[in-house]
Amino acid sequence: MARPYLGGSSAGIKTLDATQTLSLADSGKTFICSQSSAVSITLPSASSAKGWEGHFILGTAASNAFSIYCNPTDIMFGVSVAENGTNIDGADVVQFASGAATVGDQIYIVCDGAKYYVHGVCTDDAHIVSGG
Repeated sequence: MARPYLGGSSAGIKTLDATQTLSLADSGKTFICSQSSAVSITLPSASSAKGWEGHFILGTAASNAFSIYCNPTDIMFGVSVAENGTNIDGADVVQFASGAATVGDQIYIVCDGAKYYVHGVCTDDAHIVSGG
């Protein structure tokens, strides 16, 4: 991922605190996520996003879900690493769970042009969930 140099540009960091659709230009960014309100993020279509990657870090935890969606035909696969691990198998949404996720929980997503692959890191299985 692109890394801004210290004292220079912060273009590699983007705050997500409102519902929006990410673009191909957002690839390589680190996203600081807020649950201060319910947020739905939509990823670019996988067929046009080969090589797209994003690192999502929960910066503000609250009682609202922070959801990351892909098109239902794109689907996500991966694992969330915690106590027992949570399998992400054919999901079209992964989220920092409402009222459960904690500051510092992280989701890394990369696209191969057909599917999205997800790796989540959290302290409890209930912090990162998937569905769809």
